[in-house]
Amino acid sequence: MYNHQLDAFIKVADLGSFGKAAESMYISSPAIIQQINLLERHCGFKLFNRSNRGVKLTPAGQSLYEDAKTLIRLSDDALSRARLMAEAFETTVRIGTSLLYKCRLLPTLWAKISEQHPDLKIEILPMAEYISRGDSLAMLGVKYDLWEGIYGSDAWRGRCQFLELCRTPVCCAVSPTHHLAKATKLSMRDLNGEHLVMPITGVSLELDAFRNNLLQNYPTIKIIDSSYYGVDTFTMCEVNPYILITQPVYSDIHTNLITIPLETEYTMPYGWIYANAPSHAVKKFIEAARHLQMPIALI
Repeated sequence: MYNHQLDAFIKVADLGSFGKAAESMYISSPAIIQQINLLERHCGFKLFNRSNRGVKLTPAGQSLYEDAKTLIRLSDDALSRARLMAEAFETTVRIGTSLLYKCRLLPTLWAKISEQHPDLKIEILPMAEYISRGDSLAMLGVKYDLWEGIYGSDAWRGRCQFLELCRTPVCCAVSPTHHLAKATKLSMRDLNGEHLVMPITGVSLELDAFRNNLLQNYPTIKIIDSSYYGVDTFTMCEVNPYILITQPVYSDIHTNLITIPLETEYTMPYGWIYANAPSHAVKKFIEAARHLQMPIALI
Protein backbone atom coordinates (compact mmCIF):
# COMPACT_ATOMS: atom_id res chain seq x y z
CA MET A 1 0.00 0.00 0.00
CA TYR A 2 2.95 2.34 0.59
CA ASN A 3 6.73 2.36 0.03
CA HIS A 4 8.12 0.30 2.92
CA GLN A 5 11.30 2.34 2.79
CA LEU A 6 9.21 4.75 4.84
CA ASP A 7 9.33 2.28 7.74
CA ALA A 8 13.13 2.45 7.76
CA PHE A 9 13.00 6.23 7.35
CA ILE A 10 10.72 6.69 10.37
CA LYS A 11 12.76 4.30 12.49
CA VAL A 12 16.01 6.16 11.71
CA ALA A 13 14.34 9.50 12.45
CA ASP A 14 12.94 8.24 15.77
CA LEU A 15 16.29 6.76 16.96
CA GLY A 16 18.64 9.29 15.34
CA SER A 17 21.05 6.57 14.24
CA PHE A 18 21.41 4.13 11.35
CA GLY A 19 22.97 1.56 13.67
CA LYS A 20 20.20 1.71 16.30
CA ALA A 21 17.51 1.61 13.60
CA ALA A 22 19.16 -1.39 11.95
CA GLU A 23 19.40 -3.20 15.27
CA SER A 24 15.73 -2.59 16.11
CA MET A 25 14.66 -3.83 12.66
CA TYR A 26 16.99 -6.86 12.78
CA ILE A 27 18.84 -5.90 9.62
CA SER A 28 22.38 -4.71 8.93
CA SER A 29 23.44 -1.05 9.03
CA PRO A 30 24.50 -1.09 5.34
CA ALA A 31 21.06 -2.44 4.42
CA ILE A 32 19.19 0.34 6.18
CA ILE A 33 21.56 3.00 4.80
CA GLN A 34 20.86 1.65 1.30
CA GLN A 35 17.09 1.95 1.87
CA ILE A 36 17.44 5.57 2.98
CA ASN A 37 19.69 6.35 0.01
CA LEU A 38 17.11 4.84 -2.36
CA LEU A 39 14.33 6.82 -0.71
CA GLU A 40 16.30 10.08 -0.98
CA ARG A 41 17.00 9.33 -4.64
CA HIS A 42 13.32 8.67 -5.22
CA CYS A 43 12.30 11.90 -3.44
CA GLY A 44 14.99 14.00 -5.11
CA PHE A 45 16.15 15.72 -1.90
CA LYS A 46 18.07 14.99 1.30
CA LEU A 47 16.12 13.61 4.24
CA PHE A 48 18.91 13.58 6.83
CA ASN A 49 21.95 15.62 7.75
CA ARG A 50 24.54 12.98 8.64
CA SER A 51 27.48 13.39 11.05
CA ASN A 52 29.65 11.31 13.34
CA ARG A 53 27.21 12.05 16.15
CA GLY A 54 24.27 10.53 14.24
CA VAL A 55 21.62 11.77 11.85
CA LYS A 56 19.10 14.60 12.01
CA LEU A 57 16.14 15.32 9.80
CA THR A 58 16.39 18.12 7.28
CA PRO A 59 13.41 20.53 7.11
CA ALA A 60 12.15 18.60 4.07
CA GLY A 61 12.77 15.34 5.93
CA GLN A 62 10.82 16.63 8.93
CA SER A 63 7.86 17.45 6.68
CA LEU A 64 7.96 14.00 5.09
CA TYR A 65 8.31 12.38 8.52
CA GLU A 66 5.03 13.90 9.75
CA ASP A 67 3.15 13.07 6.57
CA ALA A 68 4.64 9.57 6.34
CA LYS A 69 3.21 8.63 9.73
CA THR A 70 -0.23 9.78 8.57
CA LEU A 71 0.18 7.93 5.27
CA ILE A 72 1.06 4.68 7.04
CA ARG A 73 -1.88 5.04 9.44
CA LEU A 74 -4.29 5.67 6.56
CA SER A 75 -2.83 2.73 4.67
CA ASP A 76 -3.26 0.43 7.67
CA ASP A 77 -6.84 1.67 8.16
CA ALA A 78 -7.63 1.06 4.49
CA LEU A 79 -6.29 -2.48 4.69
CA SER A 80 -8.27 -3.13 7.87
CA ARG A 81 -11.49 -1.96 6.24
CA ALA A 82 -10.83 -4.01 3.13
CA ARG A 83 -10.02 -7.06 5.26
CA LEU A 84 -13.29 -6.67 7.20
CA MET A 85 -15.18 -6.33 3.92
CA ALA A 86 -13.54 -9.47 2.55
CA GLU A 87 -14.46 -11.35 5.71
CA ALA A 88 -18.03 -10.04 5.54
CA PHE A 89 -18.27 -11.21 1.91
CA GLU A 90 -17.66 -14.73 3.21
CA THR A 91 -19.76 -14.67 6.39
CA THR A 92 -22.29 -11.79 6.55
CA VAL A 93 -25.67 -11.42 4.81
CA ARG A 94 -27.00 -7.86 4.76
CA ILE A 95 -30.81 -7.90 4.77
CA GLY A 96 -32.75 -4.77 3.87
CA THR A 97 -36.07 -4.12 5.60
CA SER A 98 -38.78 -1.46 5.24
CA LEU A 99 -42.53 -0.97 5.52
CA LEU A 100 -43.20 -3.17 2.49
CA TYR A 101 -40.21 -5.47 2.85
CA LYS A 102 -40.57 -6.75 6.39
CA CYS A 103 -38.67 -9.79 7.61
CA ARG A 104 -41.75 -11.91 8.20
CA LEU A 105 -40.29 -15.35 7.50
CA LEU A 106 -36.68 -14.60 8.42
CA PRO A 107 -36.87 -15.57 12.13
CA THR A 108 -38.20 -19.05 11.35
CA LEU A 109 -35.82 -19.59 8.43
CA TRP A 110 -32.79 -18.20 10.22
CA ALA A 111 -33.25 -20.61 13.13
CA LYS A 112 -32.80 -23.48 10.66
CA ILE A 113 -30.15 -21.89 8.43
CA SER A 114 -27.90 -20.95 11.35
CA GLU A 115 -27.90 -24.59 12.45
CA GLN A 116 -26.50 -25.61 9.06
CA HIS A 117 -24.11 -22.66 8.75
CA PRO A 118 -23.05 -21.42 12.20
CA ASP A 119 -20.38 -19.29 10.49
CA LEU A 120 -23.03 -17.13 8.81
CA LYS A 121 -24.15 -13.82 10.32
CA ILE A 122 -27.01 -11.53 9.37
CA GLU A 123 -27.12 -7.74 9.48
CA ILE A 124 -30.52 -6.01 9.32
CA LEU A 125 -30.37 -2.65 7.54
CA PRO A 126 -33.20 -0.10 7.19
CA MET A 127 -34.39 0.81 3.70
CA ALA A 128 -36.05 4.11 2.84
CA GLU A 129 -39.86 3.97 2.95
CA TYR A 130 -40.08 5.22 -0.61
CA ILE A 131 -37.46 4.19 -3.12
CA SER A 132 -37.89 3.64 -6.84
CA ARG A 133 -37.64 0.12 -8.18
CA GLY A 134 -34.55 1.08 -10.18
CA ASP A 135 -32.79 2.53 -7.15
CA SER A 136 -33.70 -0.39 -4.92
CA LEU A 137 -32.35 -2.93 -7.39
CA ALA A 138 -29.20 -0.84 -7.90
CA MET A 139 -28.49 -1.23 -4.18
CA LEU A 140 -28.62 -5.03 -4.32
CA GLY A 141 -25.14 -6.38 -3.74
CA VAL A 142 -23.94 -2.88 -2.80
CA LYS A 143 -25.83 -1.69 0.28
CA TYR A 144 -28.06 -4.74 0.79
CA ASP A 145 -27.56 -8.37 -0.19
CA LEU A 146 -31.23 -9.31 -0.24
CA TRP A 147 -34.67 -8.53 1.09
CA GLU A 148 -37.84 -10.46 1.73
CA GLY A 149 -41.02 -9.61 -0.11
CA ILE A 150 -43.29 -9.97 -3.11
CA TYR A 151 -41.40 -10.28 -6.38
CA GLY A 152 -42.14 -7.98 -9.31
CA SER A 153 -42.11 -10.80 -11.84
CA ASP A 154 -42.19 -8.48 -14.85
CA ALA A 155 -40.34 -5.31 -13.82
CA TRP A 156 -37.53 -7.12 -11.99
CA ARG A 157 -36.95 -10.00 -14.39
CA GLY A 158 -33.25 -10.27 -15.27
CA ARG A 159 -32.30 -7.46 -12.89
CA CYS A 160 -32.06 -9.65 -9.81
CA GLN A 161 -32.49 -13.23 -8.67
CA PHE A 162 -35.43 -14.58 -6.72
CA LEU A 163 -36.04 -17.56 -4.45
CA GLU A 164 -39.73 -18.24 -4.06
CA LEU A 165 -40.72 -19.36 -0.58
CA CYS A 166 -44.50 -19.36 -1.02
CA ARG A 167 -47.42 -17.85 -2.90
CA THR A 168 -49.67 -15.21 -1.39
CA PRO A 169 -53.15 -14.67 -2.88
CA VAL A 170 -54.55 -11.49 -4.35
CA CYS A 171 -57.14 -10.04 -1.96
CA CYS A 172 -58.87 -6.76 -1.14
CA ALA A 173 -58.60 -4.21 1.65
CA VAL A 174 -61.17 -1.54 2.46
CA SER A 175 -61.80 1.09 5.11
CA PRO A 176 -64.07 0.13 8.04
CA THR A 177 -66.74 2.46 6.63
CA HIS A 178 -66.79 0.86 3.17
CA HIS A 179 -70.07 -0.87 2.29
CA LEU A 180 -68.16 -4.15 1.75
CA ALA A 181 -66.28 -3.95 5.06
CA LYS A 182 -68.48 -6.57 6.77
CA ALA A 183 -67.98 -9.16 4.02
CA THR A 184 -66.08 -12.29 4.97
CA LYS A 185 -65.21 -13.06 1.34
CA LEU A 186 -65.57 -11.26 -1.98
CA SER A 187 -66.14 -12.55 -5.49
CA MET A 188 -64.98 -10.90 -8.68
CA ARG A 189 -68.61 -9.89 -9.32
CA ASP A 190 -68.60 -7.96 -6.03
CA LEU A 191 -66.01 -5.63 -7.56
CA ASN A 192 -68.36 -4.42 -10.30
CA GLY A 193 -68.78 -0.66 -10.19
CA GLU A 194 -66.04 -0.20 -7.61
CA HIS A 195 -62.86 1.89 -7.72
CA LEU A 196 -59.86 -0.40 -7.40
CA VAL A 197 -56.40 0.84 -6.43
CA MET A 198 -53.67 -1.44 -7.79
CA PRO A 199 -50.06 -1.34 -9.04
CA ILE A 200 -49.33 0.08 -12.47
CA THR A 201 -48.92 -2.31 -15.39
CA GLY A 202 -45.52 -3.77 -16.13
CA VAL A 203 -44.64 -4.63 -12.52
CA SER A 204 -46.18 -8.07 -12.07
CA LEU A 205 -47.21 -10.63 -14.67
CA GLU A 206 -49.77 -11.98 -12.22
CA LEU A 207 -51.35 -8.61 -11.50
CA ASP A 208 -51.37 -7.69 -15.19
CA ALA A 209 -53.28 -10.90 -15.91
CA PHE A 210 -55.65 -10.08 -13.04
CA ARG A 211 -56.18 -6.57 -14.46
CA ASN A 212 -56.91 -7.93 -17.94
CA ASN A 213 -59.49 -10.30 -16.48
CA LEU A 214 -61.20 -7.41 -14.69
CA LEU A 215 -61.25 -5.16 -17.77
CA GLN A 216 -62.57 -7.88 -20.05
CA ASN A 217 -65.25 -9.31 -17.77
CA TYR A 218 -66.22 -6.50 -15.41
CA PRO A 219 -66.29 -3.30 -17.52
CA THR A 220 -67.86 -1.13 -14.82
CA ILE A 221 -64.78 -1.45 -12.58
CA LYS A 222 -62.62 1.69 -12.46
CA ILE A 223 -58.88 1.17 -11.85
CA ILE A 224 -56.73 3.76 -10.09
CA ASP A 225 -53.04 3.12 -10.81
CA SER A 226 -50.53 3.40 -7.99
CA SER A 227 -46.82 3.48 -8.83
CA TYR A 228 -45.91 2.58 -5.27
CA TYR A 229 -47.66 1.14 -2.21
CA GLY A 230 -46.85 3.25 0.84
CA VAL A 231 -48.49 5.02 3.74
CA ASP A 232 -50.05 7.58 1.38
CA THR A 233 -51.63 4.76 -0.68
CA PHE A 234 -53.18 3.15 2.39
CA THR A 235 -54.41 6.52 3.69
CA MET A 236 -56.03 7.26 0.32
CA CYS A 237 -57.99 4.01 0.56
CA GLU A 238 -58.88 4.71 4.17
CA VAL A 239 -60.49 8.10 3.47
CA ASN A 240 -62.05 7.19 0.11
CA PRO A 241 -64.51 4.44 -0.84
CA TYR A 242 -61.78 2.60 -2.75
CA ILE A 243 -60.79 -1.06 -2.73
CA LEU A 244 -57.07 -1.72 -2.42
CA ILE A 245 -55.86 -4.72 -4.39
CA THR A 246 -53.32 -6.23 -2.05
CA GLN A 247 -52.09 -9.47 -0.49
CA PRO A 248 -52.78 -10.90 2.99
CA VAL A 249 -49.10 -10.50 3.80
CA TYR A 250 -49.56 -6.72 3.77
CA SER A 251 -52.38 -6.74 6.33
CA ASP A 252 -49.81 -6.03 9.05
CA ILE A 253 -48.89 -2.67 7.50
CA HIS A 254 -52.26 -1.21 6.48
CA THR A 255 -53.80 -1.98 9.87
CA ASN A 256 -56.54 0.67 9.49
CA LEU A 257 -57.91 -1.21 6.51
CA ILE A 258 -59.90 -4.46 6.64
CA THR A 259 -58.38 -7.25 4.55
CA ILE A 260 -60.95 -9.46 2.83
CA PRO A 261 -60.21 -12.70 0.89
CA LEU A 262 -61.07 -12.63 -2.80
CA GLU A 263 -62.33 -15.68 -4.68
CA THR A 264 -59.67 -15.77 -7.39
CA GLU A 265 -56.94 -18.05 -8.63
CA TYR A 266 -54.37 -15.25 -8.85
CA THR A 267 -51.44 -15.44 -6.43
CA MET A 268 -48.17 -13.55 -6.05
CA PRO A 269 -44.66 -14.98 -5.53
CA TYR A 270 -43.13 -14.21 -2.12
CA GLY A 271 -39.56 -14.88 -1.09
CA TRP A 272 -35.99 -13.55 -1.23
CA ILE A 273 -34.94 -10.94 -3.79
CA TYR A 274 -31.15 -10.95 -4.16
CA ALA A 275 -28.36 -9.76 -6.46
CA ASN A 276 -27.45 -11.39 -9.76
CA ALA A 277 -23.87 -11.74 -8.46
CA PRO A 278 -24.37 -12.78 -4.83
CA SER A 279 -21.55 -13.00 -2.28
CA HIS A 280 -20.38 -16.37 -0.95
CA ALA A 281 -22.37 -15.75 2.24
CA VAL A 282 -25.56 -15.03 0.29
CA LYS A 283 -25.07 -18.16 -1.83
CA LYS A 284 -24.84 -20.24 1.35
CA PHE A 285 -27.92 -18.53 2.78
CA ILE A 286 -30.01 -18.99 -0.38
CA GLU A 287 -29.00 -22.61 -0.91
CA ALA A 288 -29.83 -23.44 2.70
CA ALA A 289 -33.23 -21.74 2.38
CA ARG A 290 -33.86 -23.51 -0.93
CA HIS A 291 -33.40 -26.96 0.59
CA LEU A 292 -35.29 -26.42 3.84
CA GLN A 293 -38.14 -28.88 4.09
CA MET A 294 -40.54 -26.89 6.24
CA PRO A 295 -44.08 -25.58 5.76
CA ILE A 296 -44.16 -21.87 4.98
CA ALA A 297 -47.42 -19.97 5.00
CA LEU A 298 -48.42 -16.33 4.93
CA ILE A 299 -51.94 -15.64 6.12
